[in-house]
Amino acid sequence: EFGSFEALRQHLKRVRQHSLDNLDYYLARFELEATNNGNQVHFATDSNELNSIVLDICQQHDARLVAKGKSMVTEESGLNDFLQRGGLQVVETDLGEYIIQQAGEKPSHIVGPALHKTKEQIARQFLECHDLGPRELEEIPDIVAEARRVLREKFLAAQVGVIGSNALIAENGYSMLVTNEGNGDLCANLPPVLVICTTIDRVLPRGQDATAMQRLLGRSAVGQPHTSYTSFYSGPRRGQDGDGPLETHIVLLDNRRSDILASDYREMLQCIRCGACLNHCPIFSAVGGHSYGSVYPGPMGSVLTPLLSSLEASEALPNACTSCGRCEEVCPAGIPLPDLLRDLRH
Repeated sequence: EFGSFEALRQHLKRVRQHSLDNLDYYLARFELEATNNGNQVHFATDSNELNSIVLDICQQHDARLVAKGKSMVTEESGLNDFLQRGGLQVVETDLGEYIIQQAGEKPSHIVGPALHKTKEQIARQFLECHDLGPRELEEIPDIVAEARRVLREKFLAAQVGVIGSNALIAENGYSMLVTNEGNGDLCANLPPVLVICTTIDRVLPRGQDATAMQRLLGRSAVGQPHTSYTSFYSGPRRGQDGDGPLETHIVLLDNRRSDILASDYREMLQCIRCGACLNHCPIFSAVGGHSYGSVYPGPMGSVLTPLLSSLEASEALPNACTSCGRCEEVCPAGIPLPDLLRDLRH
């Protein structure tokens, strides 16, 4: 139905390549514009530094409760466990993330974290975890309504909100986030302090580049023309604003991405985290996301995980591939995943 999908894919690939080729310039431009908007920008070399920065922000504001939007970067860094060890209560507010947090599990898919759960399993879990008296949770709307009821209290009580970002826009210092539930906006606007956690490779030159990516992301991730919510965050509340955070921090994580940028695998940084390669991979379909033992499963994870950790620790992942080429066919960023997997295997 889209018609010009391939043309837009090639356009996005050129934009992402240009952004990565000039990453130092665009990061500096983003930092300048974001700071001018009232944000405080932090750079984290590794996961420990990102976690420490976020904990320090929470402690400065005597925070007790953190409301979190969906963020693969904080999954990568292990932020939840770190903050909980620091004495904070952390509540995931994306419905899928909330379900697996209650279950004590990790995401099985980068877009649908609770993809491995059935409706009946989730209903039983809610009946056990929510002290709401006798009730029936027979239908999906009943389950969702209960989650909304419980989570709304968390949004209103949290002192700090933590979200991720799909794109950073260098020309104006804005951060773009796409969600289908609106929980990102609630985390961003209700608590007095907002922390945006993302990686250095998310930066794009212009707003129109971010919206071009959004057009591909929605179609590739969930088959929708666009997501339910596409939000642009400029900074903290201004004098005339009636709501929004009083203080906004942006934490940019490297965590070996500079090394990847300087390597033969730099195209992997063009990934927009849509999950299309997972959905079309026969290996992922057969074994599920937890089998990969990593935050990032499927073809993209089989390339990214060895680069972020070490090939010795994850040498099996590049072999979890039939070389069918489906992942490259559907990748909206045009990443040659089979080639990268073969090279890692070699």
